[in-house]
Amino acid sequence: MDGKDMHRDEGGHALKKFLEPESVALIGVPRQSGPGSYNNAETMLRYGFQGRIYPINPNAAEICGLKAYPAIGDVPETVDLAVISVGRDRVLPMVEQCIRAGVKHLLIITQGFADADAAGREMQARILAAARENGVRILGPNTMGVVNNFRRFTSAFIDLAPPRDFPPVSLIAQTGVIQVAAQNMAYRNWGKAIDIGNGCDLDVVDALEYLAADPETKIIAIYAEGITRGRAFLEAASRANLSKPVLVFKSGRSQAGAKAALSHTGSLVGEDHVFDAVFQRAGVLRVKSGTELKDAIRALLLMGEMKGPRLGVLTITGAGGIMVADACEDFGLTLSRLPEGLAEALQKGIPDWIHIGNPIDIWPVGMIGGNYPGVFGLALEELLRSPEVDGVVVILPVSNSPLHANLNMEDVVAQVRSRVGNGKPMALWPYIDTDAFVDRFEAIPGVACFDTIEQAVQGLSFCHRRHLAKERNIPVQTRF
Repeated sequence: MDGKDMHRDEGGHALKKFLEPESVALIGVPRQSGPGSYNNAETMLRYGFQGRIYPINPNAAEICGLKAYPAIGDVPETVDLAVISVGRDRVLPMVEQCIRAGVKHLLIITQGFADADAAGREMQARILAAARENGVRILGPNTMGVVNNFRRFTSAFIDLAPPRDFPPVSLIAQTGVIQVAAQNMAYRNWGKAIDIGNGCDLDVVDALEYLAADPETKIIAIYAEGITRGRAFLEAASRANLSKPVLVFKSGRSQAGAKAALSHTGSLVGEDHVFDAVFQRAGVLRVKSGTELKDAIRALLLMGEMKGPRLGVLTITGAGGIMVADACEDFGLTLSRLPEGLAEALQKGIPDWIHIGNPIDIWPVGMIGGNYPGVFGLALEELLRSPEVDGVVVILPVSNSPLHANLNMEDVVAQVRSRVGNGKPMALWPYIDTDAFVDRFEAIPGVACFDTIEQAVQGLSFCHRRHLAKERNIPVQTRF
């Protein structure tokens, strides 16, 4: 193993200092604060970071109430992390100053390196060479940096309100936008997020190794434009998959996308079918859009694994059942057989012309029989108990109107789940006054709500794909 490989092997361990620093120097932080300043000392303080912050600016005595220092060498301690955000021509001198000061972890926000031109590539190579010669680790350049909501730490110059609650889901990305757009692309937020930027030193593999061993992370999401260390990625992803789901949103699938990726982070992307094969072999789940990423996280976080492909469907509209059947074909799932005796139980007291099958159209049964909550609960319970059913799709209205309070089934769903006691996943499509009810349903174990019927079915398909990936017979990858 050569020196470069030894340097690489420490990557997962090194990232701990980037996400859990006790002291941070901010090189290039502006004197100004407030609107338009993009002052990362200000954003760090507003986010609630409790560690020691040292602004580095030779033209200021104080920034955001913090004592400022002319240079990193003037700081009274060797900091855990230095964040560099100066013009690209000044980055190498700042790196050299950090090396002389004994700083071992550098986060370089500055753009204009391998993502830009030949001169930028040369500067990036010189920065990396200096770092490797002195045992220094670099995140970036061209990065937003990191967020660690477990420690109220952010390196970003974008002001974000710290979330009151967040899931144990962590992100690795070759961009800062997914980190910042957590409300749009995550479930509530990210627990941790790492923007590797150009990945000149610490890369996707290093971040994956760190998060695979991280007890605060239960699901790993990756946005990648390209993967430079395919063999190491395959090994790291295969190992991570043993203990937690790994989702990959690989962009640059089209020729135009591949060209854009090269100019964004300098990532070279290969034939897309090669990535498909690598992801499948590693057991990771590929998603192909931001919507799929968000739905997959929601499904796996709230519903977990689904052992088989067979779905029971409980719907208040016949049209919804047809949509589920179509979506099952699209996403590799099937409709289950109706639990034995359920049709006869639901048929009692209603006309013979009402057909009972799977999907179960519960509206005529409940309305004509006059006991909608009762028959809804009976049907749901039998679907969950049946060995023929692996997961359930529920389509139901929810209403804030007092005239329709009898349609709101969150209490029934909770009671049935409690009685049955198993963890079979339930994907719901609630409609009408949806926003008022999603949190109530998702407080029930194993229940997730989706924006469309198709997304609900696809969510269950992610749960089944996760089970297949976890149980596959391909061993952990160590050789090719």
